[in-house]
Amino acid sequence: MSDPSVLTNNSNRGTSVPMISPQEMALHSLCKHLLKSRLFRGFYEQRRYVEQVQTYRDIVSLQRTEKDLEKLLRDVSQKLQMFYLSQNQRMWIGVTNSAAIGASQYPGQTLDIYIWVELDELAFGQYWFIIKTVKFRENEVTLKLKTVRPVEFEVAEKPTLSTRNLSQSLPLTDKSTVTAESQDPLQVSKPVEWKDFQLLFRQWGFAIRGSIYEFMVQDITKKNIKNLLRFLILLSVSLLSALLMTLKFIGIFIIRFMFELSRFTHVLTPTVLKIIDVFNKIIGGFFILLAMIWKDAVVNRGRPQPPNEFRYLQYNRPMYKSVTYIRERQQNANDNNDWH
Repeated sequence: MSDPSVLTNNSNRGTSVPMISPQEMALHSLCKHLLKSRLFRGFYEQRRYVEQVQTYRDIVSLQRTEKDLEKLLRDVSQKLQMFYLSQNQRMWIGVTNSAAIGASQYPGQTLDIYIWVELDELAFGQYWFIIKTVKFRENEVTLKLKTVRPVEFEVAEKPTLSTRNLSQSLPLTDKSTVTAESQDPLQVSKPVEWKDFQLLFRQWGFAIRGSIYEFMVQDITKKNIKNLLRFLILLSVSLLSALLMTLKFIGIFIIRFMFELSRFTHVLTPTVLKIIDVFNKIIGGFFILLAMIWKDAVVNRGRPQPPNEFRYLQYNRPMYKSVTYIRERQQNANDNNDWH
């Protein structure tokens, strides 16, 4: 019988998969996030053989106005070198300076940084490039560029310098000084013309068109459209169900609130009516008291009091006369009985 450990070792040797640590994955994501979809202008200068990867690479230099991208590339290159110095010393990073290739073929127009990439049958010259992504291979880190379009050169007309103009702008101290300054065209400021603005607007237009083209190519795909439609359908269904549930709960709450309010009103109505009646009597009695006080103090002031006709009993009324007559008859009857 065969040993299972031997089978395991053989299977591991046959299917060796490089393991990537979480730190390395985070570094890859950071580099792609910083450099992806960057549009820049550069020069395709030459093609050289790289011993570390044993193949040819195309060298692209940055135009001298791309200083922000130069700073970003140097920062990313330093981070990668510091990380792979302890992880994989054979890792080759495709971002170098002029020490690796020597002098540039476009002196004064490029920066001291070069990108080693793979281009598809492109002629030497100046182009607009866009960074699609950053490739991380077993022993190489390189950028994947896409050529947007070649740069159209426009030769601007240089203004002619005359001795008359120089004599008006410079003090007449010495002829040698005037001659030396007139021979140096860098000391004379070039006026800004409408052609400069046209060139600037044209560059902006090319950059915007490149960004739109890159967006249309990379982002507007069949898969993204399907995902967008699926998301919109799920969002509409969720909003509709949430609206229906909200209306249901609001209706139940209103019905219960009206029922409890009717019960509360039915129970509280007699008490409220009694309270209103009490306040009505109190206020009515108070106003009656005020009316009586006002009558005694204002209306009856200065009038003589009428004589009291009932201060003594009047016995000459018929009622009192009949009572006296009945008493006299009873007394006479008693006297007659005593005589007999």
